[in-house]
Amino acid sequence: MPTKPDISKKEGLVRTYELFEELQADVTRAYKVLEERRDSQFLRRTTVRAIFALIEASAEIIKSEIRSTLRLEGGKDRLSQKELGVLGGLSITPGPRDQKFLPLEDNLKLTFKLAAKTWGLAEFQLDAGGESYRDFLQAKDARNRLTHPRTYYDIQVTDEDMHCHTVAFYWLCREFNRLFQHRVKFLAEQIPEEDREAFLKGHGGGLKSCDWR
Repeated sequence: MPTKPDISKKEGLVRTYELFEELQADVTRAYKVLEERRDSQFLRRTTVRAIFALIEASAEIIKSEIRSTLRLEGGKDRLSQKELGVLGGLSITPGPRDQKFLPLEDNLKLTFKLAAKTWGLAEFQLDAGGESYRDFLQAKDARNRLTHPRTYYDIQVTDEDMHCHTVAFYWLCREFNRLFQHRVKFLAEQIPEEDREAFLKGHGGGLKSCDWR
């Protein structure tokens, strides 16, 4: 079980898409097991932790892709100090001291906004104004109580909590996919028309569906 990348085998330092799909698969497996024992608090807590590992990793995955773009194409001078603080520098794997701590919802909003700015995606905006986003915020609060419990009730995951966690999972997957679909479309428009169809076939499939059923 490798714990570090093997550069001789051309393994990437982050392997962003594999990271996202592996964490997404964890959530899928957690839900499948939970289907057999829906009242199990242990399995509910396990599912919540899997969901938020995915949500938190998604911001870092996007930042890794942004850093790659800036290293290859430049453009750092167009970013404000606040944006650079969110990004955490341009090193391949910046340490935690390089990044400013932000609440999860602020981190996601600023990261998606920074991606759209860096990649020239004028039409993309994170969907953070609807019911799904409000359920995400409620799920985040429930997760925080779960991971920093003060009472027995803090570690109990209710049916309402599970609904919000599930909506948060779908919301994040949808927005993550939508961001990269916009990026693929933008890149496709920059290449010759005769090569565009082949490019889209190779890059337009997106990530795996969030549906575990």
